[in-house]
Amino acid sequence: MQVLVLGINHKTAALKTREKMAFADKHKDQAYQCLAASEVVKESVILSTCNRTEIYARTEDADAGRAALITMLEEVRGATFEELKNCIYYYSGCEAVTHLLRVTAGLDSMILGETQIQGQVREAYEKAKQAGAVDKALHGLFQQAAKCAKRVQNETKINHNSVSVSYVAVDMIKKELGCFDDLTVLVIGAGKMSRLTLQHLHGLGVKDIRVTSRTYQRAKDLAHFFNGQTIDFSRKEETLSAIDIIISSTGAPHLILRREDLEQIMARRNNRPLFVIDIAVPRDIDPAVGELKNVYLFDMDSLQQAVAENQQEREKEAWAAKDMIVEESEEFQAWFKTLSIAPVIKALREKADAVRQAETERFIGSKLSQLSDREKQVVENMGKSIMNAILKDPILRMKSTAVRESEDFHLECLLYLFDLHQEFESSKVEAEYGGDK
Repeated sequence: MQVLVLGINHKTAALKTREKMAFADKHKDQAYQCLAASEVVKESVILSTCNRTEIYARTEDADAGRAALITMLEEVRGATFEELKNCIYYYSGCEAVTHLLRVTAGLDSMILGETQIQGQVREAYEKAKQAGAVDKALHGLFQQAAKCAKRVQNETKINHNSVSVSYVAVDMIKKELGCFDDLTVLVIGAGKMSRLTLQHLHGLGVKDIRVTSRTYQRAKDLAHFFNGQTIDFSRKEETLSAIDIIISSTGAPHLILRREDLEQIMARRNNRPLFVIDIAVPRDIDPAVGELKNVYLFDMDSLQQAVAENQQEREKEAWAAKDMIVEESEEFQAWFKTLSIAPVIKALREKADAVRQAETERFIGSKLSQLSDREKQVVENMGKSIMNAILKDPILRMKSTAVRESEDFHLECLLYLFDLHQEFESSKVEAEYGGDK
């Protein structure tokens, strides 16, 4: 019994390939049906995000399982192995387990340590569960992954340092101000970077938001999203006396705010602190404004330097999480290996119980027929106790040897000595098709 994973991600494949390999819900439904029909893949979970597509599976034969996953990709997504061979990766056994733990903990993400992936992994598991594609093994694996991710987040500082320009900018202001509730923000430009920075500020409590752009409709749309006001671009300087934070990210080829402009504005403000975030390339704001009293300027140079420093800190914390990943992987491996002996234990118990019942009935029917019903029950219970006491040590030893290389030898000896092959095969079939779960 093997766990394996086959996939592509932002490190191995270009966006165009990742888009082609993405699985919408309808594709997942088709994929789970295809994998179930293969009879090789016993369990599966498809994880599909903007940065990765991965198929996790449990199979009896790793090579056959890998072939089944590739066939499914060809049938459901129309991607041939020739197209994917240079960007696809494949892990089995311990490597597959460790990979999922790293992915869920955010250690394999584009932004190191990000937590959004945890929700995406959980949703992938739930979708597979609804499709009937998950049983004991992958249920245990994905539970272990969630536990490991939580541990990494709680026991390291991997998320204590921001690694996006927009968030770093807000974080720098937060260190100076602490509270955002009564502040007024002016956003110049209505592009992606402006929106991201504004999202962070809004999440921290900023309510008075004003947006301006050369394209009035874009400014209006962004302002509407955050329940803000739209300011005509030609009149933006008139509003600056009331502004506490400026976010500027336009595509202008020249400066849109110069030192002399802000010098006059600061005089009208009685030099009340003004925070300026210039995330435009080329710059929107004259770098000389940072020399003005009580004007705090953050441009791309200072922000990217902070991002680089924070990234280094996250990498240190990711290294600290390495031991946790190893521990959690070993814990799962030990549990996973015990699954292979479950049918043997079941077969042993069933055979022993059949012998117990037969012998008890024979003695009660011939030699102990004079016993009352209560006394017969005492004999029945005594037989069960004796059987459980005899089986206790062999079962415990089987579980302890399951995690060692000698597992197959000991199990084969047990099957031979107790003549359990027929019961063992029956137990495996029942477990596979919904018997003892």
